[in-house]
Amino acid sequence: MPTVLIADDSPTMRRIVSTVLERAGHTVVTAEDGVEAVQGAFRCQPDAIILDVQMPRLSGYVAARLLKDDWQTTEIPIVLLTSLDAASDRYWGAQTGADRFLTKDFEAPELVQALAEVIRAADEARGGRPPLRPDPLELGPDEVLARVSELLDRKLFEASLSAEVTQIAADVHGFEETVAGVLGVLARVVDYDMAAVCMLDDRATYLTVVRDSSQQQYHEFFGAIADAATQVTGTPVMVHDLVPRIADAEGRLGADDEGRMATFLSMPLRAGGRIVGCLALSSATKNAFGEASLNTLRLVEQPAAVVISNARLAGHTTHA
Repeated sequence: MPTVLIADDSPTMRRIVSTVLERAGHTVVTAEDGVEAVQGAFRCQPDAIILDVQMPRLSGYVAARLLKDDWQTTEIPIVLLTSLDAASDRYWGAQTGADRFLTKDFEAPELVQALAEVIRAADEARGGRPPLRPDPLELGPDEVLARVSELLDRKLFEASLSAEVTQIAADVHGFEETVAGVLGVLARVVDYDMAAVCMLDDRATYLTVVRDSSQQQYHEFFGAIADAATQVTGTPVMVHDLVPRIADAEGRLGADDEGRMATFLSMPLRAGGRIVGCLALSSATKNAFGEASLNTLRLVEQPAAVVISNARLAGHTTHA
């Protein structure tokens, strides 16, 4: 039978929930606060977790975010159990990645059914693959809190980056200026030589140069952009189909006579339910774009696509 981890700082509530689930045939593991909940999840890899929202040391909201963020525990369904029932509480519970939100005035059959439903949904989401069962991991309280700090720092970075890209829509007028603004934000968080946005409707390709780059690298970059556009659209896109718009105020293109493109990275830009363009990066350094760069592009992709697409639709296009 499924193993369920229950975390609640109230001994009475732990006893009530444990009794209900044990009578339903579940194996129960208990924790007294959010830190112990995280420790227990990594140690025993339960089939489901029930978290009280208001707990000492670590709230259920934060514990849920931490567990859903880690590959070792992300697939474990989480039910938030709380006395809070405002719309904002339910919304915040959903934002943690929790699979269900129940108030503490539940009836026993309701809890058992909710648990069965989230476990079944998790099974279906895996498509027949068995659940992940990593080796048990023993975490000390300080290690749990360090992971929380790292997660909060990353979420702040993500929110700040998204807000900065979105702010471009208010601060910048003109389509090319909007693209330049987006690529300028990207240049502060990803190291690249050249970056471009290729619009798929008319193949206009807006490129900015931030480091000394050779003509050879430039041509190789455009060839890679054409290949990426081909993959995205499903129809052949040739280099001569692309219409370049180059921003190189400091004359860095051609300053390097021998460099070649060593690393290329691209990502489609989706807005309004369709792919409107491609975002591409080039570097003469091998393996220049690691997982961190890819994750940053994923953060930028949605707000950048919306800002760029809206500027395009607004008819603010300017021509160099």
